[in-house]
Amino acid sequence: AAAAQAEHAGGHCRPAEAPADFPSGFPRLSDAEWGYRLGGWGGEREGQPPARRPVVFVHGNGRDASDWDEPGLSVRARFLAAGYRGQDLWALSYNGKGGTAFTACRTDNARNVPDLAAFLQAVLAYTGASRVDVVAHSLGVTLTRATLKAQPALAGKVGAFVAIAGPNHGTPLCLGWGARQVSCNELAPGSPFLRDLNGPEGLGEAPAGVRTLVVASADRSDTFYPGPWASSPHLRGAQVLVLPRLGHDALRVAEAAVAGYLAFLQKP
Repeated sequence: AAAAQAEHAGGHCRPAEAPADFPSGFPRLSDAEWGYRLGGWGGEREGQPPARRPVVFVHGNGRDASDWDEPGLSVRARFLAAGYRGQDLWALSYNGKGGTAFTACRTDNARNVPDLAAFLQAVLAYTGASRVDVVAHSLGVTLTRATLKAQPALAGKVGAFVAIAGPNHGTPLCLGWGARQVSCNELAPGSPFLRDLNGPEGLGEAPAGVRTLVVASADRSDTFYPGPWASSPHLRGAQVLVLPRLGHDALRVAEAAVAGYLAFLQKP
C-alpha cells in the first residue's frame, strides 16, 4: 500500500485506455508497461499510398492523441487543408487517455520509448513510406529524442522533426511544486537522463541526420520555462522558430506556430 501511495504521489498510475481510431489493417499495438491497446488515430485503408511523407504527432505529459484534433484548434484539420491526406497523418496516445492537470496519470520518457518506436515502425510498414516526419510537444519532444537515440536505425527513417516547447534542458517546475512528479526524475535540470540525452557539450541534442525545428517562446509566456529558462527547448544544430507571447499549449496550436512548422515540413 505504501508503495502504491508513493507511486500515486508521483502522478504515475495506470491510465484509462485511450480510443483507437485506426484502419482495420493497422497493427494492434500493446502498451509496453500496462499491456492495454495503444490508442491514437490516423490512416486510411490499407494499400492507399500516402500523398506526402507521413507525419506522426506525439503529445505531451498527461495528454493524448486528441490534443492534435481539438475542435476549433485542430492541427489535423489544418494539415488536411494544406494538402495532406488521411493516410499521411497519425497520432499516438502513448500513456492512455489524457485528463486535466488534476486527474491525468503522469509518465516519463523511458517507459514509453518502446511504444513510440513500435508506432513509428508500424506507420512506416502500413503506409509503405521510406521515412516519416515527427511533430512533438512538451514531453513528446524528449520522448522522441530518446527513442531515436535508442534506435539509430529508426532515426534514419525520420526525415524531419518538429520539437515544440520540449524540456530539453529541464524545467524549473521540477525544482519546485512539481518535483514529486514522476517525470521530474528525468527532467530536473542537470539530471542524468538529460545529460545522457544531450551528450557532451550538447553534441547529441538534435537527432543526427534529421532536419530539426524547435518551436519556442522568447519570454515568460511559457510557464514551463520562465525567464532565464526560455532557451531550455532549444537544441544545438536545430533551426529555431521563436514566437513571443505564446504559452506552452499555444506554441502547439496557434496559427503562427502551425504555419511555421507546416512550412518547415513542406520544404524539400
